Amino acid sequence: MPLKEIILKGEQKRVLFLPAIEPIQIKGVAGSGKTTVALYRAKHLIETQNNLFKETKVAIFTFNKTLTNYIEAIKHNISGGYQKDSEEITPRSAPGLNVQVVNFHKWAYWFLRNRGIEAFIDFRNFPTFQSSSIEKHRKVLLTKHPDNNVLNKRVEFFIEEFKWIKGKLLLAKNDYMNAPRTGRGTSDRVTQIDREHIWSVFESYNQDLKNAGKIDFDDYAILCLKEIENDTSFEAPYTHIIVDEAQDLSKAQILTISKIVSPETKSLSIIADTAQRIYKSGFSWKEVGIEVRGNRTLSLKKNYRNTEAISLAATSLLNHDPDPSEFTIAEPARKGGEKPEISFCSDWNNETQYILEKLKQIDLKNELTVLLHRDWNGMRKLKDLLFYNKIGCEIINENSAINFDNGMVKICTLSSVKGLEFDNVFITEVNEDNIPYPPGFNDENDDIHISTERRLLYTAMTRAREKLYLSLNGTPSRYINEIDREYVQIIKL
Repeated sequence: MPLKEIILKGEQKRVLFLPAIEPIQIKGVAGSGKTTVALYRAKHLIETQNNLFKETKVAIFTFNKTLTNYIEAIKHNISGGYQKDSEEITPRSAPGLNVQVVNFHKWAYWFLRNRGIEAFIDFRNFPTFQSSSIEKHRKVLLTKHPDNNVLNKRVEFFIEEFKWIKGKLLLAKNDYMNAPRTGRGTSDRVTQIDREHIWSVFESYNQDLKNAGKIDFDDYAILCLKEIENDTSFEAPYTHIIVDEAQDLSKAQILTISKIVSPETKSLSIIADTAQRIYKSGFSWKEVGIEVRGNRTLSLKKNYRNTEAISLAATSLLNHDPDPSEFTIAEPARKGGEKPEISFCSDWNNETQYILEKLKQIDLKNELTVLLHRDWNGMRKLKDLLFYNKIGCEIINENSAINFDNGMVKICTLSSVKGLEFDNVFITEVNEDNIPYPPGFNDENDDIHISTERRLLYTAMTRAREKLYLSLNGTPSRYINEIDREYVQIIKL
């Protein structure tokens, strides 16, 4: 997807000239150009903050690898030269952006490795180790407390809770026992007795990690913070840091990032959209000690990506979130457009025929197209479908560069498509047994999971520039009924 030559305007241009010292916050709706603006701000900082005595070092942090790969693919087109009080653009350097672009976990891995701390995690075997450890300690406690509800929870419940504990830096039992925890679900309030048992399993799991010489991903930020705090000679490596998709980082991760930017500038450009928060961690400005009020916060409200038709359909889904008041309201900048289609299919074969017929109507060489599924198994089914029908395709994964110029249909999960955009987006098998993702439930009224999965679908819908297709077979996802019928075309096959 080559980045088209664009001219920043209005609120986008204003981002460049926000203060270059102290943290700033950019809140942007889907399609407002947050990632593009992040790159242009990086270019602007390099061009305006360099001096003879000290080189300006800028880094861009993202949450997932796919977005990192996307930025790497387009950053060579970024140009500078914007003037605050003039429309004239006078570049001070050649197009291109020579900055480090990295996701948090990759940066933390090398930071720890360079300090002699082994931070390798075996992707293939670690999930089994983690699940086995938790199950072992859960069952031991369950024999002693057979009537306790929380000890009958699946292992996924404990993994999620441990992630939250570490992300919030609740490293002492009393901190965890007294920490507020909301949104668990109407039938699943965790009591103080439950927390006692959870903490016991948590401590035993951490001991297993230590005995095996292992760490988990949520230990990365904790270990980095400990290294920085214990090193009296530590010097922050960056002058300015830009954090894209910051809403998906944890408190521990944001705190770590704040420690590696120069104390002279404290220059953090934090770009976020709470409506696109697709993970259950998160942080508040107060708990990370970052002040961004006044002239150091800006909202990007105009949606330049989606047609008005797509934006209205996606927003109608988002309006069912329990707390939509925290979202920035989108203002569609592109009027008109075709209404998204929702196709009700009789079975998977019927759905694949619908997808193939629609693909025949698309100029695949000149229009970027992606097929999305909630999980990896579904994504592989889509790849087999296109391969069998001799349609060039490739899977977007987190470990390889993205080629947007080869005319191939892309295939991706809903989670990994975050931050990307396409002319045509197909969201497939939007069935109740796929989304909300069944393994993510802690109980049938798990408010956090239901809300998170709704935002995930909303985020996927807003990847479409021109046309959006949702298809399903079997029982429709609950979210299908939340999309206002006024804004979509219904097709029954």
